[in-house]
Amino acid sequence: MDEILGYLVRLFTRAPWYFLSWPATAMCVGAVIGIISVKTATQLAVVPRTAGGLVGLFTAPFIHAHFAHLAANLPPFLVLGGLMLRRGETRFISATLMISFGQGVLLWLFGRKSAHVGMSGVIFGFFGWLLAVAWFTRATPDLLAAGGVLIFYGGMLAGLAPVRQEVSWEGHLFGLLTGLGTAWLQYHH
Repeated sequence: MDEILGYLVRLFTRAPWYFLSWPATAMCVGAVIGIISVKTATQLAVVPRTAGGLVGLFTAPFIHAHFAHLAANLPPFLVLGGLMLRRGETRFISATLMISFGQGVLLWLFGRKSAHVGMSGVIFGFFGWLLAVAWFTRATPDLLAAGGVLIFYGGMLAGLAPVRQEVSWEGHLFGLLTGLGTAWLQYHH
């Protein structure tokens, strides 16, 4: 029991792990909020071109409509986020903030009138960032990471198609674009 407690303490108090553990915990709490109260979840969502929807720029990635939504977002957040952390904590923080805020602003400006929630826009941003970093650096570890990302997560590109009404394909698209743009800003010399 002491080993488990010690592991959990390290997970939430030591870098680089807390950069993933705290947001993951917030995602779990956000899923509970989404399940308990659709009204509260909507108030915390990005709702395009509404003043109230601006709150979602900061809260929407953590809110999930149901546990299946959380289950679809949590593993890629942890894996892709972990791959991003290889490039350093400062780079991870700046890229994550730029991706999250950038895709949220684009979604608020150009998304369809709906309540957009979930971490998937940020995850698509992580995906794009990892691929673009490999392109810009051409370093073997980055190329291997990008290859793995394409093999294991390339199928998520199907989420860019506007197939289902309840899926924010716009958030996915804007996340991918901001991830690519963020890598360009950070690595293109």
